[in-house]
Order: sequence, then structure tokens, then C-alpha cells
Amino acid sequence: MITHLGAFESTQMFGTDEDVLSTTRHLKLWREDLTLLQDAGIRELRYSVPWHRIEQTEGEFDWSWMDGPMRHMQESGMQPIVDPLHHTSFPAWLTDGFLNPEFPRLYTRFLECFAERYDWVDRYTVFNEPLPTTLFCSYTGMWYPHRASDHDFVAMVIQAGKAICSASSLLKEKNARNQIVYVDTAESHRALDRKSVEWVRFANARRFAIHDLVLGKVDRHHAMHGYLVQHGMSLEDIGWFKDHAATIDVLGLDYYPHSEMEWFWNAELGRADIRNPVMSPGGFAAVAMEYVRKFRVPILLSETNVRGTIFDRLSWLKLMEQECESLALNGVDFRGFCWYPSIDSTDWSNCCTRCTRAVDPQGIWWLDEHRWRRHRSELSDAYSRLAQGKITAKDLPAYEWEWPVDQQLRGFLRFTNNWKWVEQVAA
Repeated sequence: MITHLGAFESTQMFGTDEDVLSTTRHLKLWREDLTLLQDAGIRELRYSVPWHRIEQTEGEFDWSWMDGPMRHMQESGMQPIVDPLHHTSFPAWLTDGFLNPEFPRLYTRFLECFAERYDWVDRYTVFNEPLPTTLFCSYTGMWYPHRASDHDFVAMVIQAGKAICSASSLLKEKNARNQIVYVDTAESHRALDRKSVEWVRFANARRFAIHDLVLGKVDRHHAMHGYLVQHGMSLEDIGWFKDHAATIDVLGLDYYPHSEMEWFWNAELGRADIRNPVMSPGGFAAVAMEYVRKFRVPILLSETNVRGTIFDRLSWLKLMEQECESLALNGVDFRGFCWYPSIDSTDWSNCCTRCTRAVDPQGIWWLDEHRWRRHRSELSDAYSRLAQGKITAKDLPAYEWEWPVDQQLRGFLRFTNNWKWVEQVAA
């Protein structure tokens, strides 16, 4: 039986004093939301700890909100994997964000205070998705501090890596039972022509770079060594990571329809470009096995969803459940399936770059935009039955994907050969 987890999106829309915890009303409705999971038979969950709300003034910690859901989870026997740094959810006073030279120390101090207050917690995601987070803050310039260079990316990787190592070490010292659940994207890159091969080789090496760095495995023979040194990593930095290597107890893999990328040479741009949608995906099980073979630790599907109707999401759930069951049946130490988020999110349609409060239809329970009520559906009933071990992938319905999801997922149809498709009917 596969364990099914819950989760609540929390990303801060930096500079707006808002985050998805507030826009979805989880700040007020946390008890209702946690009870929703409990009633569905879900006892384990990824749960965000909003550093940016707790330490709004440097060195002053306000736990008044956090105490409520934490006490509820402890008393009701729920088992959280706490997530204290979800993307750019750091305090506004942390000038330059991850580039602030004090970031690793200040974040580790915050985690120390959290661990002392909630000493019953024993699973931590120290830094959620370090690869895309640092890329979005640097290489693409999309998130604060809006840099756009390889040099800034490498500088942020160093800072993020040092924070992960320092905080992980502290947590292990505090409690030997503490587990580090390292969560990042599960990527795979494929070249469609000869000109794109070199870029794909780099991208496939980059997906493992931060894992290897915090594990102390980057040396002059590492595939990313030349790039990292070229863009600012010193030999002293590399030595520091060898001396302060962290451990990964469970590897969380985040997989979405865009996690596998096919690249072609774009003559107009003069570089490799992504073919969208992917037409020959390997599927989650195949991508996950690349990580299993490399890191040889238990794994968790820590995030997945698709933006679409309830029925679109049900069919994606069936596909992902099918993939996870195949991993478990083939002897992989598979620790759980987390559809992320449990309730619809907001503002991911603009990558949380501004606060519009527009509902994203991604969750297991759906939100109405007027009263922000949480609603059951065939999807939430199915996820509940999965969590309770009453059904498996074969028992889930297969609804035909509607536009634009049908176009986005064309390449995944090869995983559905034995499905009996049902046409979607408007609710």
C-alpha cells in the first residue's frame, strides 16, 4: 500500500506582504484544512513554516500563528514533513535574499529556534526545490533579487548549499532521529538534434549539481566542476562542502508534465530551445530510477499536479499512481505519493510574481473564488480511497483530457494503452 500525503502551498509573492497561505485563507482555515485531510485518511503531510511571517523583524520570532496548526498536528497524531523555506519565503529584511552573505547563518538560527520549540518534529525539508528556486532568482531573473547571470546562479547555489549543510547538521545534532527529506525537481533532458547535445549534457549534469555539492561529492572530476569554478566557486568553497557534507535520508522528487524536456536547435535564437509539449517522455518511474541509481536512498513523489478540470486531474492521478505502483512493485524503497497542493492554489499562473488571488485549478479539493470554501469532488473522494488503501490505480476512472490539457499531455498517451476512456461531462 502506498502512503498518500497532503500539502498546502505557501509561496510568498515577494514584495506584496501576501503568500498563498493567506490568499487561499489557510491562515484562518488551517483547522478545517487539516481536518479535511484527517477525514480523508491522510496522516502524513508536507507542511510549510512561513519564516517570512514568523521573523518579520530580524531576531524577533512570533510563533502565535504557527503554534495552532503545530499543536493540532501533534495532538491528532499527524506526521508533518516541515518545509521552512518554500522558494522565496524568506523575510523582506533579508536584503538580496540568497545572495545576502548572512543568509546561511540567519536561516540556520531560525531553524534552531523552530526545532527547540517543536522538538517532536522529526522530518525536515530544509530548502524546497533549490535548483529551480536559485535558477528563478538568478539565471532567469524572475524572482527576487532578480539577477540574470550564471555568476549569480553559482553564488546562490553556494549560499543555498551552505544553508542546507549547516541546517542539516544542526538538526541532526539536536535530535538523532531527525530525517532530512531533500526535495527537488525530477528532471530529464533529451536532445532532438546534434546541435543540442552539448546543452542537454550540461542540463542533465546540472540537475544533480546541488545534491552532489551538499553531499560533498563535487571535485575536479565532477561534470559541473569547470562551470562552477568558471562562474565563481572557489577551491575553498569546494573544500568547505567536503568538510561539511550533509546526508539525504529520503529523496523527494517533484514531477510534472514539464519535468521532462526535449531540446532542438533554434537558429533564430542561436541556442537550444524546448519543444513544448514533450512528445516522448520516459515517465515518472523511468526518471525516478535515474535518481535511485545515483543516490541509492528511499524516494518520495513529493509533488505532482496538472492544471485542469477535476476530470483532467483524475486521469493524471491515475497515470502517476500507476507509475508509483510500478516503482514499489520493482523493489524501490518508495515512501509516498504527495499531490501538491491538497486544495487549489492561487497565482501560480503567474509563477507567484504578483498577487492576483486568481485560483489555480490544481488541488485535490477545489476552491470557489467567492467564498473560498473547500469542496469535495470525485477527485477528492478517489484520493481519500487511495489514502485508505481501498483502491489502486486500476480502479481510478480514465477521463479523456480536454483542451488544453490534451495537447499538453499528448506524449503521455503511450502510458495509457490499456485504459478505458470516459468522456468528461460538465458538473
